[in-house]
Amino acid sequence: MKENDQRLNALLRQWREIEPNANFEANVRRRIRLAQPEEPERVTLADWLRRLLSQPVFSMVAATVIAVFAGVWGGVRSVRKPVTAPQAELGFLGHGTLAGSYVTAISEGAR
Repeated sequence: MKENDQRLNALLRQWREIEPNANFEANVRRRIRLAQPEEPERVTLADWLRRLLSQPVFSMVAATVIAVFAGVWGGVRSVRKPVTAPQAELGFLGHGTLAGSYVTAISEGAR
């Protein structure tokens, strides 16, 4: 296009005389909204957990559940296994006794 294009100048003069409707902007936005259907928001598991844990109530519930689980698991793991009759007869040879330590040291030295 040239700077002194007569057709362009005529179109620009005509454009200045056209007044848009009062609700021109609202109509344009409505047409844009209708032309592009909204896609449903996809939420990943990490995003869902981040949103959920960002709320104080759910954070406290999650911390409580983790603490109870850790306490129960620790309690179950710390319970000693029941002693059977043959082991009870040889209780003096257990790992915590002097005789048991001696037996362990001798058996490891023999290997």
